[in-house]
Amino acid sequence: MKSVLGILFIKIQNLVNLCITAQKKKMFFTKGSRVHNSFRIGSQNFISIDADAKLDIAENVTINQFNFLTVKSGAKLSIGKNTYITRATISCLGEITIGENCILGEGMKIFDHNHKYTKNPFSVSKTDFSIGKVKIGNNVWTGANVIILKDVTIGDNVIIGAGCVIYKDVAAGTIVKLNQALI
Repeated sequence: MKSVLGILFIKIQNLVNLCITAQKKKMFFTKGSRVHNSFRIGSQNFISIDADAKLDIAENVTINQFNFLTVKSGAKLSIGKNTYITRATISCLGEITIGENCILGEGMKIFDHNHKYTKNPFSVSKTDFSIGKVKIGNNVWTGANVIILKDVTIGDNVIIGAGCVIYKDVAAGTIVKLNQALI
């Protein structure tokens, strides 16, 4: 009897997970968006997509678990086929394009904007932003805790090592790593 109840519980849990996944996927179907039916999304994600945001998600894209994804009004997020994202933060107020066959590692953060500020007198706005673009090429692999800032283009076939902050363009075929002086 216990084994029958255990199997029944597992089947019910799987059905609940399928319903949750289907419900999460619906959030990606905003007006003017294209989302391939093979798109997969994991559990425990925070997702905020405005109704007039544009999404273009190609085939075999996986957004695994524990991601923070924000796409604001009028913004555009594009993800190329066979791209895998896990435990990342993607905050899109302007435009973010991620190429094909990318692996974006744990703790990675992409921001296409900065807070606006003035120098004299010094002041940082809490609600006004300087909005730009981020473009990540094909076959890009980011290690853990990489941060990619606004107005950056990363070429194809790039590896970005763990902990790097990318604030300027990265040429195709480049390996970027932190400078480590070992003693």
